[in-house]
Amino acid sequence: MLGGFPLNLDLITVQEINNNDKWKTFCQHLSLPNFIYGQGDKAYLGNGIASRYPIEFYSNQQAYFPCPGGTRGLLQCRLNGDHPFTKDRIFSVTHLDYINEDNRLQQIKEFNPHRQNIDILMGDMNALTRDDYSDNYYREQVVGVRENFQWEKPRFDLTKLITDEWNYQDVFKLNNPQVKDEQIATCQYGTRIDYIYVHPRVNDQWFLSECSIIDTKGETDHNAVFAEFKLKSK
Repeated sequence: MLGGFPLNLDLITVQEINNNDKWKTFCQHLSLPNFIYGQGDKAYLGNGIASRYPIEFYSNQQAYFPCPGGTRGLLQCRLNGDHPFTKDRIFSVTHLDYINEDNRLQQIKEFNPHRQNIDILMGDMNALTRDDYSDNYYREQVVGVRENFQWEKPRFDLTKLITDEWNYQDVFKLNNPQVKDEQIATCQYGTRIDYIYVHPRVNDQWFLSECSIIDTKGETDHNAVFAEFKLKSK
């Protein structure tokens, strides 16, 4: 169960965790016996990946770019086992800067997920997608909230870089192209900042069958993004 939602997961990624018994218990609760942790410069900036299948290889890369929001990391892994979807795919998770878009861009460019042949990029990007919002909602909820808190103005450079230049697919938008506004919110401020990106493969035998945002019922301050892939019929 995650936020009251029954899940039979093969893999989950998380952010803002500590490498302690709570992380271990969380993984055991989800019946995911294989788990790894990637340290940031502060304990609460750690990322984690838990899997039903053995983890064959993993690495944790920290951004050298210094910023007030803390040093961020990219944790990636390749799985072993007999599931054909996981074969030779690289999964990764990151949690980018919360202060401004320039910091986030510097961090993601340093991580270079496309150059590292990362197939699935997940995490809290702290970044916006303009197409997520109607004009009224954008003015009132996105621009208005940021003005009230004296935050950075909305920008979309990071999500455009990932999708337009690096050719990753935003799986939630791929599966839910018409969903907008409060229905897409993953954080308490009514915006979507958590993503699953997939880099398409030529002649891939797997397709995205479902992607949804799950209300975590207060178990975390963000909603979860859930995606399911199925084998194409022959």
